[in-house]
Amino acid sequence: MITVYGADWCEDTQRALRHLRRLHVPHTYLNIDDDLDALQRAKALNGGGRRTPTIDLGVGGLPLVEPSNDMLTGALVEMAMLTRDDVFDRMAVQNVGDIERAVRTAAGSAILMAASFAPRGARWPFGFVGLFLAATGSIGWCPGYHYARVTSLGGPGDRPEEAERDEWLSRRRARALSVGGTP
Repeated sequence: MITVYGADWCEDTQRALRHLRRLHVPHTYLNIDDDLDALQRAKALNGGGRRTPTIDLGVGGLPLVEPSNDMLTGALVEMAMLTRDDVFDRMAVQNVGDIERAVRTAAGSAILMAASFAPRGARWPFGFVGLFLAATGSIGWCPGYHYARVTSLGGPGDRPEEAERDEWLSRRRARALSVGGTP
C-alpha cells in the first residue's frame, strides 16, 4: 500500500494526491501536521528533513520526496503497479473537475426540463444540449476537452484529498460500505 506523508496546506501534496486518484492507485494519506508518528516516519524516509510530500511506495521501493507527476508515474510503472497502457487509459478517463461536474450536471438537468416548455422546433436542440451537459457532468469526461487536450481537473473545486472518486458522490454510502453496513 502506498502511503503519502504530507500536509493539507502543501500544494505539492495536493497535486500528488490528485494524481494518484486520477490513476486509481489505492493509497493512504497521513497529515504530518496532525500525526507526530507520521512526521517521524516521513523524516526517517527522507533523511531527517521535513519535506512534503514524501511518498512511501511500500516493499522494494525507494521513497519519493516531492516528486513530479511524471516521476511518480514512472515509479509506479517501474514497480509494476501500473503499465504504460494503464496510465494512458486512466489519464484519459476523466477531464472534468469536481465543481464543473456538479455545474454541468445541474445545468444539463435544468436545460432538459426546460426543453419540455420550449417551442416545438427548439425542443430537440435544448434536449440534446441538456443531455450532453448532464452526461458529461455525471461521468466526468468531455469529448470536446479530450480532443482539445484541455482539462478542468486541478481547479479550485477538485478534491485531491479523496483516494476514491466515489466518496464525493456519497460519503454516507462509502462510509457505510467500508464498515460493513448498509447505505
